[in-house]
Amino acid sequence: MRFQRNLQRWLASREPSADQQRLIERHLLRPGDAPRIGILLPARAEDATALADTLESLEQSHYSPTVHLLAGPGLAIPASPLAIRVIPWDGADPLPALNVAAASSEDEWLMVARAGDRFTPSGLQLVAVELTQAPDCRAVFADEFHRGGEGFVGAAFRPGFNLDLLLSFPGAHARHWLFRRDLLTGLGGFDADYGEAAELDVILRLVEQGGLVGLGHVDEVLLNTEAPRLVDSPAERRAIQRHLDARGYQADVLSERPGRYRIDYHHGDTPLVSVLVVADKPLAALRQCVESVLEKTEYPCFELLLVDPGEAADGTREADRDEWLGGIAGLGSDQVRVVAAGEGPSFSAAVNQGAREARGDYLVLLTGDGIVLHGHWLQQLVNHAQRPEVGIVGGKVLTSDGRVQQAGLVLGLNGPVGRPFVGEPLETPGYMQRLEVDQDYSAVSTSCLVIRRSLFDQLGGLDTALTDERRDADLCLRARDAGFLTVWTPYCVVVTEAGLRQESPDDWSDETRERMEREGALMYQRWLPLLASDPAYNRNLSLLGSGFDFDHGRDRSWDPLPIAGLPRVLAYPADHFGCGHYRVIQPLKALQAEGLAQGRISDRYHTIVELERFQPDVLLLQRQIGDENIKGIAEAGEFSRAFKVFELDDYLPNLPLKSVHRATMPKDIVKSLRRALALSDRLVVSTEALAESFSDLHPMIRVVHNTLPVPWWGHLQSQRGVGPRPRVGWGGGASHTGDLELIFDVVRDLADRVDWVFFGMCPPKLRPYVKEYHEGVSIEAYPAKLASLNLDLALAPLEQNLFNECKSNLRLLEYGACAYPVVCSDVRCFRGDLPVTRVKNRFKEWMDAIQAHLADPEASARQGLALREAVYRDWMLAGENLQRWRRGWLPD
Repeated sequence: MRFQRNLQRWLASREPSADQQRLIERHLLRPGDAPRIGILLPARAEDATALADTLESLEQSHYSPTVHLLAGPGLAIPASPLAIRVIPWDGADPLPALNVAAASSEDEWLMVARAGDRFTPSGLQLVAVELTQAPDCRAVFADEFHRGGEGFVGAAFRPGFNLDLLLSFPGAHARHWLFRRDLLTGLGGFDADYGEAAELDVILRLVEQGGLVGLGHVDEVLLNTEAPRLVDSPAERRAIQRHLDARGYQADVLSERPGRYRIDYHHGDTPLVSVLVVADKPLAALRQCVESVLEKTEYPCFELLLVDPGEAADGTREADRDEWLGGIAGLGSDQVRVVAAGEGPSFSAAVNQGAREARGDYLVLLTGDGIVLHGHWLQQLVNHAQRPEVGIVGGKVLTSDGRVQQAGLVLGLNGPVGRPFVGEPLETPGYMQRLEVDQDYSAVSTSCLVIRRSLFDQLGGLDTALTDERRDADLCLRARDAGFLTVWTPYCVVVTEAGLRQESPDDWSDETRERMEREGALMYQRWLPLLASDPAYNRNLSLLGSGFDFDHGRDRSWDPLPIAGLPRVLAYPADHFGCGHYRVIQPLKALQAEGLAQGRISDRYHTIVELERFQPDVLLLQRQIGDENIKGIAEAGEFSRAFKVFELDDYLPNLPLKSVHRATMPKDIVKSLRRALALSDRLVVSTEALAESFSDLHPMIRVVHNTLPVPWWGHLQSQRGVGPRPRVGWGGGASHTGDLELIFDVVRDLADRVDWVFFGMCPPKLRPYVKEYHEGVSIEAYPAKLASLNLDLALAPLEQNLFNECKSNLRLLEYGACAYPVVCSDVRCFRGDLPVTRVKNRFKEWMDAIQAHLADPEASARQGLALREAVYRDWMLAGENLQRWRRGWLPD
């Protein structure tokens, strides 16, 4: 149930806000420009309830398609505001009627739905947005929620178009595609010979017609539908068989598991395969590896090359292993040879040397402690490797206790590249059965893979500057750039003694950390766009953890709209209280509401890969002064083009002695600020005094004054004269002990004449004289709460110190929005043209000013109204003030 609630909350977060909806309608889906989408919907009389569910969901959609309703005999056509085109249908095979509807439709895109499918409110709209950006798209599919017999909802977050996954598991990947109508009708429509697999057949004919180009995927949930049944489908097998025949293969479509297919391509020839084993493992493991290959391999044409690196992977030499390798070399066998790779080379150099000595047309890289389980292991690799479009094929690697050690690699997972499914039991099907079926991956492991020899040579072999998964992914991505697929098959299984544990960065030695950072930087420089958008993965799945986990994190709202000229801001507020809202969250929300920017608020630093996904134009960094913060800024600067704006609202080097925040500030705060600002492109501060104080820390400083968010402060109601005695008080945060103690004598001496009201904090020494004390509330509730105090006079005392000199006039603005008359300290931050009473921090001046207001309540109230007028006119977060924020954040 919790998972279902997370799904529903996540889906609600994907729905465009009112502001985003306006942007979509203004920039992306203007009338006349939006793609016309039609839903082909067959329904019989018994489907009336399910049909009503589908139509209801479409009525709630932000995008209204044309519904081509194939109405079976006796079906009552429901009343609906949708554009419904009724096509009579005899209730038998729907495919001929679907073709009639498609041929006569004026829509650009058509998809087949089933009665009972429920479209998400934003799914069709977001697909339409993507289609406006992809003029060459021929067909497109999206993600789904699946419901089972018990009503359970699961998320089917599908990868980009994946030919081998489609052929292996069409039930989960061939439904609910949108086809370009002209291409669909040009193919002759849906072929009735393929029945329930007619959509699969159309997809495969598009592949035959134009390859893999123009077959798109949108990482958004389009609808909620019944989960695919795991049953064999003769129609699916016929469609796959026809496709393979059309491509010239004499292939068999086999099924060991219902609804999941394995293709034997029957290539007809058996090219020589060179199995390369780097002999860097202990002797016992090497012997088992070699014996398993020689004893179990059924493939008739292979050679085994043991590449001697001169030392083990841990840098040691083993005399028994050296003797054993020498004995094999002395046999003079043509099938089993020992190749010297030189003294202590890297794994990559050893493999490259072995490849130069190999005679085969294909090279298999096999870990030195790998034990092959089945005789057909090599045949399963070569089965795919001989396909002309395939460059690399990887197998499944298990630990000795039958758990997954390697099952493909996911780009961007826990860094540049990671291993999914680690530790899963052998029998586990994996997310969407992905541990059970052949599929295309972006990368696989050199623990067990085959690559065409000519391609290996063309690519220049393994990169010796990289190790482990980074080395493996680099090879596969270079093969991808050369135009080849990388396939992973679960039917080739190797067992290794390697453990499951993936070492935490906390456990790295300094040498390991330096190597990992160096290799990571190299991977990001080469492959960052791909690492951020692995076509074999899905953007809705987490890049942290074990992979293929649903990511419903609160700061991963849906991606920005592809609107040219609309800047993207990624903001890291220092808090979600006062300054975090006033200086970051509320200005960003206001800019979004006015269509001046897009943005995201984050509570944590994003990985380099996540930054590339979001592609911000601006990184907004508020008070990011910790060591980890500074490290994150440095990484972002190296790999992101974003303009980095550092934001400060206070003079941190000199907090007041009695401030509750003083203890939490780093002792070397100036040094931390210098480090952070050296990595930033601009410093934005709230006052001219702050700009002057920080002038030696950064060459580019902008002042953007605090202003009040209109939704919070623009319509407050407050009353005067509601108590038996004048209500005089203060409201604010918890860091003003010293400021409030300034007026202790005033509070004490006036306690018998006024009702003292304090909100947010009250120093203990003042409490005996206070009539009302109100605890602090959330920042969202703060404006209304402040107004509800109904003060006749508000006070704003501040100590005379550099910290307060650099503060803003925010307290006066808040009081003014409540129409409170104000007496405040005459310090720099409160000076200006706002109509308030300013006093020196002397007892007599405070007493005289307060008593003057009490003596003429009408004049005092007029001053409060004048202050509100000034605040509304000059100090609200709108108009030119909002433009100042935009200019302050964006590069010139």
